Amino acid sequence: MSEATMDRTVPRRARRVAARTRRALGLVRSRRDGRVTFLGGTVAYLLIYMFATGDLSVGRDVGVGAVFARDPLGKLFARTGPASFEPLARLDLGQAQVLLAPGDLLLGITLAALVGANLALTYLAVVQPAACGIDTGAGVLAAAPALLSGTACCGPVVLLSVGVTASGALVSVFAWLVPLGVLSLLASLAYVAAKIAV
Repeated sequence: MSEATMDRTVPRRARRVAARTRRALGLVRSRRDGRVTFLGGTVAYLLIYMFATGDLSVGRDVGVGAVFARDPLGKLFARTGPASFEPLARLDLGQAQVLLAPGDLLLGITLAALVGANLALTYLAVVQPAACGIDTGAGVLAAAPALLSGTACCGPVVLLSVGVTASGALVSVFAWLVPLGVLSLLASLAYVAAKIAV
């Protein structure tokens, strides 16, 4: 195959994969069980993410109230780590405390939506496989990379919470875990979408 032919084939293949993934996600949107799986997975992952990053703490009496940063626009994108941002407000909700950092929230929602979409597509791969002979376990196996890569963003927080001292080199590696996690989740979406009869 010539190089010119390969140049035309790769974008065409990428468009086919993207179209198939969009159709599979449309099927999730059109089915009640798909929407429930997506929403449940997204909300659960977002809460776990917020808890792991320290933006959500539960179980102690903190009263009710709110505290806001003095210069919210100046701190809007101020970083406190490779994948964490300065909170602009603290909400005390009685038994829970929430730190509102728009950067953390945007990152958490993005990862949570990708994990939720992977779970919903995996569910559909089990209940509506693309081929009659496909084993229903194939969809569950397809979710493994998504779930593992989705937790990569919390690696630094998990290491710090269990008391492991990370060297400077190891901490710099963590900065790459979030983009790698997002890429793995996107690849997993395309993989699982191929397992669904659309």
